[in-house]
Amino acid sequence: MNWYKLLLLSIVSGLLLALAWYPHGLPFLIFFAWIPLFFMSDALLEKNGKAPFVKGWLYSWPGFMLWNFITTYWIGYCTVPGAIGAIVANSMLQAWVFGFWHCCRKQVRQEWLHPILLVAFWISFEYLHLNWDLTWPWLNLGNVFAVCPQWVQWYAVTGAAGGTLWVLLLNFLLYCLIRHISRNHRVSWGLVATGALVFVIPVIISGVMYQGAKRAIDQSAPVEVVAVQQNTDPWEEEYELTNEQQIRRLINVATPYMDERTALVVCPESSVPHNLSLLMLQTHNFPTENQAYSGFTLLDSVISMHPNLNFILGMSLFSLYDHPASVTARSVGGGMFVDVFNSALCYGKNHYNGHYHKCRLVPGVEKMPFPKMLGFLGDAFIKLGGSNTSLGVDSAQHTFAIQSSGRDLRVGTAICYESIYGELFGQFVRNGANLMTVITNDSWWADSQGHKQHFEMSRLRAVETRRYVVRAANGGFSGIIDPCGNVLQKTNYDERTALKATVYAQEGETFYVRHGDYMARIAVALTLLGFLYAFGCWCKQKAQSSTKKMKTEK
Repeated sequence: MNWYKLLLLSIVSGLLLALAWYPHGLPFLIFFAWIPLFFMSDALLEKNGKAPFVKGWLYSWPGFMLWNFITTYWIGYCTVPGAIGAIVANSMLQAWVFGFWHCCRKQVRQEWLHPILLVAFWISFEYLHLNWDLTWPWLNLGNVFAVCPQWVQWYAVTGAAGGTLWVLLLNFLLYCLIRHISRNHRVSWGLVATGALVFVIPVIISGVMYQGAKRAIDQSAPVEVVAVQQNTDPWEEEYELTNEQQIRRLINVATPYMDERTALVVCPESSVPHNLSLLMLQTHNFPTENQAYSGFTLLDSVISMHPNLNFILGMSLFSLYDHPASVTARSVGGGMFVDVFNSALCYGKNHYNGHYHKCRLVPGVEKMPFPKMLGFLGDAFIKLGGSNTSLGVDSAQHTFAIQSSGRDLRVGTAICYESIYGELFGQFVRNGANLMTVITNDSWWADSQGHKQHFEMSRLRAVETRRYVVRAANGGFSGIIDPCGNVLQKTNYDERTALKATVYAQEGETFYVRHGDYMARIAVALTLLGFLYAFGCWCKQKAQSSTKKMKTEK
């Protein structure tokens, strides 16, 4: 097959992946998107050329890059160089994984092992993207079903990795069916039946689980909540307005939606943007000469009229030390060190009611990836709109204690990017959260696909944890999501408003919450075994080739 035909197959796969992607794609297309790549791999194997990894990587890269560009171009609204770097780097990594699989496919002659190797390699790659310094799991395949959570209620058992398995397995079965028809000129009804079962059975199981989950929603502990969408322009207003002005805006937006039963007001990430001392907030000992804290007097006034009311506020906090207390603490002179955090603060009738520092930081923006190796690129990261240092992180996913309807409850708060991480989100529930909130500021990306995709991901987290999710975004979308992933309320973008809703605290843990990304860890083990087996096959082939050559020479 000519090189341009191979390239065309790659591009078709990239287009199908992009057209399947949410919020406006057709998720069903994801079950066909990998088939052209498999036929491209077949064509390369038929040539039996050298450097199979390089060729698998080189020909698949254009397709993956097209997928990345169409679905994540919106990063450029914040930083064009950063968008180029993310799109090129992520597509290159995806192509490397495909190249490794193509290379192993050449060595491993047992065809039944090929789909197992593909699933293991790809889920392992997605797991890496969930946990390393260059974390970027936005395009993990299981996320594609965010707009149709009714299909994947079994994420409460498997997490999004189960969706990746489903996608790749069904693609491979359809590829085998098409290949069989093209080679034998007849249909393999066994493959048709297998493919139909692989598609239909998970959908049926999901439907049954959906009905069961709806019936199981516990309505014994209602919580009156208000989600605030303050709609502060991050480019023009956010750092021009004082903290007091920002808090006054939050109160003005929230007050019309509050009543005597309101227990929780959820405000977006960076709703109080200028740095504040964690110690001063904990002790409620505010310096009179520092106006940055005066807004909390306004909050005290509002809370005095609503004794059970708590505000969850996104803010930038700092802690001072007389020693380097963490790897992220940096010297500020005079023997003092400081850590700066992207945080959520719970503020109620007793003033400080707990805090949580964001743990999963955005690479290059909030965290310098691989600082020991890439520290010399600090100035370059600043030019890309990032930081040459890293924010501090918390030690665990802490929850906030509140009271509602005479019951003690706990609230978890995922900050922005953290709502992509199923296992981390589940840690809040393992730590006692009866209700989940997401606070974010997606306005950096303007009215693009970015904030829409980010909203939909919270629906998967609701399914995985079986918790109500209250989402407060600076410019939208804010919303209320039930434990089945249904959107109960949703704001418009670029609107200063709030949502009022009654949600219900839930008890218990799903299988996924208890065990986290166990499927990914199994995939990592299979990947290691797959590499060892492929290497053994390569050694065996080399030995046989050498023996055959020696016999020929004799």
